[in-house]
Amino acid sequence: MNRNLFTALGAAALLGGCTTTTPAIPPTLAYDRPDCPTVVDTTGAIGLTPEKDKAIWTVDAHLPGNGACLRRGAVAAPYLVFALPDAAHAKMVEIGSVLEPERVLSPKVVLLDAAGAETRSFRRDKYMFRPGLLSIQFVPQENERYALVTVDPEPVGESHDTIVSNTSTTAVYTGFGASNWRSGQERMMSRGFSYEGPVRALIYRPDKDD
Repeated sequence: MNRNLFTALGAAALLGGCTTTTPAIPPTLAYDRPDCPTVVDTTGAIGLTPEKDKAIWTVDAHLPGNGACLRRGAVAAPYLVFALPDAAHAKMVEIGSVLEPERVLSPKVVLLDAAGAETRSFRRDKYMFRPGLLSIQFVPQENERYALVTVDPEPVGESHDTIVSNTSTTAVYTGFGASNWRSGQERMMSRGFSYEGPVRALIYRPDKDD
């Protein structure tokens, strides 16, 4: 084989074998901005009205530490706002934090009316770990127009630990038939509660949505 061709093929194989992975982001454990207002700005609310060909409409957003912030009592935290769909177009809404390898946003969801006044909030024990999310589910009421997503500071600094199992099944064939042999391993995954992180909203459309 031509030496130059061999060298080129070898380099291509090395390049093709290289994979890049996104580094895990550690949790943000502190947040203190003196300039945070006490009134929610709903003008930039992210719309959640679903498309009609989607049974479940998903909207992803990110809650950054350098974006809009809000002071509620003595606590300052970043926030974002979702504009809730009309009650006729959503039988249920789910909002929560996306689970990342090392962190999960400590969520606080507050529902607001058209004037930005609070109508409902949810206790911490109402949030549940669901596949890929730490979330709250609710049915929007007629007077509820916005969902404020901010941070519950109390769990920040703590972690949520889970055991992740990776298993595989191998079929072994013998003269007497076949049997399945399972192998795998378990590992502990620890996610720290954070002041920052990705947020996801899911809108479950009614079975009949005109």
